[in-house]
Amino acid sequence: MNQDTSTKTRPHVKGAFSRYRWFILLAALIATVAGVVVYWRYAALYPSTDNSYTVANVVRVAPQVSGPVARVYVEDDSRVAINAPLFDIEPALCDAALRNARAQFDAAANAAGTAADAPKAAATTLEEKRAALEDALTAYRKAKDAQQHGQPPSEELNTAKKAWQDALQAFNDAQVKFDEAQDGDLTVTTPTVQLRAAAAQLDKATHDRVRTHVTAPATGWVTNASLRPGTVVQAGTPVFAVVEDGNWWVDANFKETDLSRIRQGQPATIALDMYPGVKLEGVVESISAGSGASFSVLPPENATGNWVKVTQRFPVRIKVTSQADPEKPLRMGSSATVTIDTVLGEQ
Repeated sequence: MNQDTSTKTRPHVKGAFSRYRWFILLAALIATVAGVVVYWRYAALYPSTDNSYTVANVVRVAPQVSGPVARVYVEDDSRVAINAPLFDIEPALCDAALRNARAQFDAAANAAGTAADAPKAAATTLEEKRAALEDALTAYRKAKDAQQHGQPPSEELNTAKKAWQDALQAFNDAQVKFDEAQDGDLTVTTPTVQLRAAAAQLDKATHDRVRTHVTAPATGWVTNASLRPGTVVQAGTPVFAVVEDGNWWVDANFKETDLSRIRQGQPATIALDMYPGVKLEGVVESISAGSGASFSVLPPENATGNWVKVTQRFPVRIKVTSQADPEKPLRMGSSATVTIDTVLGEQ
């Protein structure tokens, strides 16, 4: 009896499975199609690309005068503040030019008489501020030499740096006033013409002497700094660079098929490969007017018989609006994934 019952149960189970099998397959097919539609719609509303890289402004540091390097204050990858000393150039030739210009100016001022009173007073103040700047730099050098390598800046170094910044600002103000004195109303005579010419030469000589102290053009990180004392540098030739800190963005290369919904001002989310799990906020700042291939050194030539259509990519600049964690600083050229919210941007 048990054998007959078992024999009857098997066909019943097989029949039930046969009936529900098609329903299961149909449900799986519907779920797959629905998932594809949802994914396609999500990809259209929230375009994303991992062909993205972080970018910042880079300032090339180039001296304004030529000569051998006398002192270097920074190391590669070190952080500097704007107007912080970077390196000094041997000032011997600039000192000689400054003495000659000052002698020519004194002679012209004496010949011009009372017409030279304002330029003479401004020139005296300019020289005083320049001397004070040299004294501030000497104090900074001593504090820098006393600073232990790898340690946070000492109070003495911070104080000396502040004094240098103040002295530099005072010199710049004095130079502006000297320029204004040169442009003052003067009766055109031979002595006053010679005075203007001598004042211009003194202005340039003083400027060149101060520019033997090369300072940071922006706040950021020094890169590619291999400069050493004794190296001869040329005016206008970059010696290293400073990657600015503060204004960061991401160049995201989106497919041309994604650009139809992307607009300036739309919010974006930035994920950095170097910091898994870290999300930064951004906003679409601009969309390139040409594809990346359009600006390449050798743009593609499509007027051939073997042309193959390739989806082009257009750079979209995403400005980083959120503050990065100081323990996880942004680094130029790092890979990122950008997702743009085109739905919120429409509201």
